[in-house]
Amino acid sequence: MKFQWVFFCLALSWVLVVFADPVSPLQQGVSAYEAEDYDKALSLWRPLAEQGVSDAQYYMGVLYGNGQGVVKDPEIATNWYRRAAEVGHVRAQYNLGLAYLQGTGVGQDYVQAAKWLQKSAAQGYADAQYAVGLMYANGQLGSTEDYGAALIWFKRAAEQGHVPAQYSLGVMYAQGLGTSKDDSQAINWLRKASQAGHLDAIYALARLNPARDVDKGSPHAIDVIRKAAELGYAQAEYDLGVMYLKGQGVDRNPAEGAKWLRKSAEQGLPRAQFDFGYLLETGQGVIADPAAAVGWYRKAAEVGFPQAQYALGIAYGEGKGVENNDEEALRWYSKAASQGWLDAQYAMGFAYANARGVARDDNKAAEWFRRAAERNHAAAQLALANMYINGEGVGRSDTQAVKWYCRAAQQGFAEAQKMLDHRGGSKICETRQSRVDN
Repeated sequence: MKFQWVFFCLALSWVLVVFADPVSPLQQGVSAYEAEDYDKALSLWRPLAEQGVSDAQYYMGVLYGNGQGVVKDPEIATNWYRRAAEVGHVRAQYNLGLAYLQGTGVGQDYVQAAKWLQKSAAQGYADAQYAVGLMYANGQLGSTEDYGAALIWFKRAAEQGHVPAQYSLGVMYAQGLGTSKDDSQAINWLRKASQAGHLDAIYALARLNPARDVDKGSPHAIDVIRKAAELGYAQAEYDLGVMYLKGQGVDRNPAEGAKWLRKSAEQGLPRAQFDFGYLLETGQGVIADPAAAVGWYRKAAEVGFPQAQYALGIAYGEGKGVENNDEEALRWYSKAASQGWLDAQYAMGFAYANARGVARDDNKAAEWFRRAAERNHAAAQLALANMYINGEGVGRSDTQAVKWYCRAAQQGFAEAQKMLDHRGGSKICETRQSRVDN
């Protein structure tokens, strides 16, 4: 699971940072760069870089990374960063690490990313320390997340005034990740980040009021959420929209709720994009527009939001807001199912069992039904039971069929109960359970 609270602000942008003799050719190049005379900067830096001056090599990376005075070429930029990094240039090490982390100009490689980011971090470079912390928090330096190590690196960067690290550190203390839960430390670091204008920190801080009287529905929280929303903070816009839709702490107002969800969706929050699409599909707070709903589902689906992927599959499967296309429906079901979305796993089983967008394959149908059934999806349990009754994709087994009918019936699934009624009613489930217990 990714470190959801962290605001990952590490974009692969090449930032020029210099400490050089003001009369040297190196500094003349910096002056030219700042004046946006990139050709002159290039002519001054290239000879120095080719002579092995690490600062000049780093600056050549900046030019090629940004396409300033040269055709943009991340691969050449990375090569220049590597030459400077290998002789200990701290910012080149950082940029090289980011290149490996993001697969820009070089193949994505977490091991190499960690190597170079850690070298930079060890020299005290706060951006690199934050990046290393993120890698630990996101499980990119091992088989799972290491919040203890992440906390150490976030703290080193935070103590240097790195604002995103201060926010991340505050969240970790608030949630007890890698350390004991400590609201006082959380408030301390979130306050530092919020004072620098970090919107996520401002919002999180409001939820950690020392008086412990701030819950989402309290007047104080509503005021903070509204202010954050009015500042354009996407998560607050979403929360405010949901509050209006549900009447939580405010008078229920679907139109106002839809307005705020749209604002959040337009900023790219996938959950808001999906929910606003649902409002358009169902006509809640807005005029129903299935085609527009599909557009919003697609935005969220394309960035991997599984519920939107499933909804997009439904739209294609039913021809709702878009032309019917079973193959396209299956493609989106598959994406959502691979992320564990239960309804999509059931839909995959249904597609294979009924040749919807794919050739009929009872074995694959049974496999998908089983995945969802084992996680308590009642319709999948019924479908799997039917496959056992008919010996489709699995060996015929009345025992297994009864097992899955019982599990679906226990969830109140009427169709499963009907099948049990033909086999002696619910007592058959009690008898089966007694045998399991004994």
